[in-house]
Amino acid sequence: MIKKTIFPLFVSIFFSLIIGTLVYKQIIYPTIIPMVIKGGASLFSDWTVILNASDCYQKGHDVYIKNPCDFWDRKHVYGDILLKIPYLKIFPKFYYFYFPIIMSFLFLFTVSYCLFQLENIKQFILLTILVFSIPVILAIERSNFDMIIFISMVLISKYNNYFLKYLFIIFSSITKFYPILLSSIFLFEKNKKNLFLNLFFVLSIFLILIGIQYENILKIFDNKSQFIGYGYGLYEFSFIGFLKFLITLDIVFEGVSYNWIKYIFVIIFIFIPLIFFNFSNNSTIKQTFNNFNIDNANFENRLYFLSSTIIIFCYFFFSNFLYREIFFLGLLPLILLSRKTEENKILSFYFYLIIAKFLLTTIFVYLYQNYNSSMLKPSMIFLKHTLDFYLIFLVLRLYTNIIVLFFRKIFLKIYI
Repeated sequence: MIKKTIFPLFVSIFFSLIIGTLVYKQIIYPTIIPMVIKGGASLFSDWTVILNASDCYQKGHDVYIKNPCDFWDRKHVYGDILLKIPYLKIFPKFYYFYFPIIMSFLFLFTVSYCLFQLENIKQFILLTILVFSIPVILAIERSNFDMIIFISMVLISKYNNYFLKYLFIIFSSITKFYPILLSSIFLFEKNKKNLFLNLFFVLSIFLILIGIQYENILKIFDNKSQFIGYGYGLYEFSFIGFLKFLITLDIVFEGVSYNWIKYIFVIIFIFIPLIFFNFSNNSTIKQTFNNFNIDNANFENRLYFLSSTIIIFCYFFFSNFLYREIFFLGLLPLILLSRKTEENKILSFYFYLIIAKFLLTTIFVYLYQNYNSSMLKPSMIFLKHTLDFYLIFLVLRLYTNIIVLFFRKIFLKIYI
């Protein structure tokens, strides 16, 4: 146990030092769009906006309407609980500097220790590619709260402890709200009575807490406009964002509109390949993850299902920044495990598609931010969103297979 922990620990420290150097030397900018304050990049800006809001809240301001403590006057868009950070004025350096570093390290250690066995050089190279991808670097540089949610998801998948599940699900859900999807882990309960009781208990507490802060939640929806622009294009992971990009994209040459070309591209490069892929591999897709056991699920199964649930719902129903893509990492343990036991070409394709997605997204963002080309930029945005759609299609296709298993477990056994 100790030996298995030491190497991931050193790897996490090693990665942390490299990322710290990249940030300190400002090498990651402008590939990562800096939040500039007084002529320099402001670190951990997604975390500091929470601290600034908490500071102003304790001074009596309604930070859902105005947040004068924040340099950019960013309003609070999270749950009330994050406005009650204790001893903020007594330990400002800890909260503003050390805590985000600790959070980033714990995230890297969680990925290194829980998701990868690091048995050989190939897994280390794979981990390196993923850690130094734009979605991961952005999450760390911004110190976004999604890292805490990711860690919570891994812990409730790994340890079958009800107290941990209740604690992490409820806490993360009343901060960013979408993590209530993590309550789907109770679908793995062997006993249907326990399944419904646990879901009822968690959802009831969540709804009560949401009801208490209902007025502030309405203000959060009014504040979402402050993020328009930052998460647009390559920095967005969203079906809604993809549609907005296609609608607003104008293809004009010598004063003549050629907007019909973009729809031809969608048909040729998205719909036709996906339809062909689905029908030519339908039987293989149905057999993928054929050892997925919903009654006696292991860590990899639970983590895969939770990751898929968050990815699918966030992609189709929310506008997400690029760091939300870190949840794709949760798919890999089951894929890697299944590739050892199943001879399935879809699994290999799935694995390499995820790696290609992280690699190409990083390359696209680097080129977009460092080279100014009016022709290149919309092409890269289209390619990035197309790659997202390919991957989401495969995640959703396999997800439906698992949902069918749960449906049979919960409903068919009740009525038959």
